[in-house]
Amino acid sequence: MPKTATELVDDCNELAGKFYASMGYKVEEGYRFDRAHHPQEQGMWNLAVIAYDHIDGTEMDQVLLDAEDEC
Repeated sequence: MPKTATELVDDCNELAGKFYASMGYKVEEGYRFDRAHHPQEQGMWNLAVIAYDHIDGTEMDQVLLDAEDEC
């Protein structure tokens, strides 16, 4: 069964958290990198978006809009 837009956003945020952790940083569980204001945190989100696009062609900008519609 395909993931919902909300699940994809959650997964992308989790991946961004793993990238951030690889740099020695930690955020609380459920942190939303897609809403970050800090440049490094925004960069981690961008890396996760690039990874999703590269791996399966997911356009995370559209997924974010779809996730908002799900709420």
